[in-house]
This record gives sequence, structure tokens and C-alpha cells, in this order.
Amino acid sequence: MSVSGTTATERDMSDLEASSRAADSPSASMPRPRLQRQLFWYLVVGGLTVVVDIGLLALLHESFGVPLGVATTVAFCTAVVVNFLLNRTAMSSWGSRGLTQHALRYGALVVFNYVITLAVVTTAGHVGDRYLVAKVAVVAASTLWNFLLYRHWVFTPPRPPS
Repeated sequence: MSVSGTTATERDMSDLEASSRAADSPSASMPRPRLQRQLFWYLVVGGLTVVVDIGLLALLHESFGVPLGVATTVAFCTAVVVNFLLNRTAMSSWGSRGLTQHALRYGALVVFNYVITLAVVTTAGHVGDRYLVAKVAVVAASTLWNFLLYRHWVFTPPRPPS
């Protein structure tokens, strides 16, 4: 018996009970994916998304003569769908649970990213013919803030039912 009046066995049983209570909670039964795994897949998905986005933008504007604002919008929207589907798989482990929450939060972030992208790319297009350079710069900046927001806000565990 220890000085505190509990035996090592009693402390072990108490720890076991505490860990089983934690395992019963929703967040404990659905562990968050590891940071390294998330970062790796975020970068892979991001690379694919950039290829879709910039490739489609250049194809539509340069090959088909689609106005820059329209081409930017179509390319951006296509990339958004690809990115959401692939990143939701990579960033969360909750299956179909939380889809509405994830989609709404992702949508809010998309609106913000879209406004920034459209403003920067079209401004660069009017100032000179550097719209693709501007697009790459916007993608680089948004890559940083998007990973943090995906991990800590967009793809967080679903809220428990009220």
C-alpha cells in the first residue's frame, strides 16, 4: 500500500476505468488522422488540384478563347469539387458522418478563396499578361491557410446530435 492509501492495483484499475470511459466518448472512438499523413495527402491532393485548376484555366482561355473571368471561374469550380472530395477523404476518418458540416464550412472557405483568386487573377490580366503567375501566387498563399483551416475547422469531427 502506498502513502496515499491506494495500492498500485487500485490505481491501475482506476486508470483502466478512465481509459474505458474515454474510449466510449465519440471523439476517442474516432481518432484524428495523424498530422504527417494529413500533410502528405493534403500536398498530393493540392498538386492534383493545381494541375486541374491551372491546366483548365489555360486550356479554356488560350485554346478556346473563353473570357478570363469565365475561364477562371470554371477552372476554380472544377478544382473545388475535386479538392473537396479528395481532401475530405484524406483529412477526416468519419466516413459519411459530418458531410453537411464539412460541406458548409468548406463552402464558406471556397467563397473566400474564390473572391481572392478572381480579384488577383483578373487584376493581373488587366495590368499585363501575367494572370498565370498571379494564379500560382494565389495558390501558394492559399495552400498555407487552407491546410490549417481544413485541419482545425473544416474537417473537424461532426458535432454530436442535440
